[in-house]
Amino acid sequence: MNRIVTASAAALIALTGAASAMTADISGFEEAQIRQYAPNVDLALVDADALHKAAAVIDNLDDDDASFAAIQNGVLFALSK
Repeated sequence: MNRIVTASAAALIALTGAASAMTADISGFEEAQIRQYAPNVDLALVDADALHKAAAVIDNLDDDDASFAAIQNGVLFALSK
């Protein structure tokens, strides 16, 4: 029984790592920020350039103390291109 649980945990860790690796060259922190503003978007389907633009939108608008809705609109716009 312990072997099954250990094997399941190892497989889950491997799959999580693979899914995270599919989200281009953005850091885990940037991915988490994008997911905060666009939780229903499958980031695996978004190209790397759009992910970088979305991360830049978050950095720029967050520095300007923009509202959550303003940042969310900017992120969704960047991801839609």
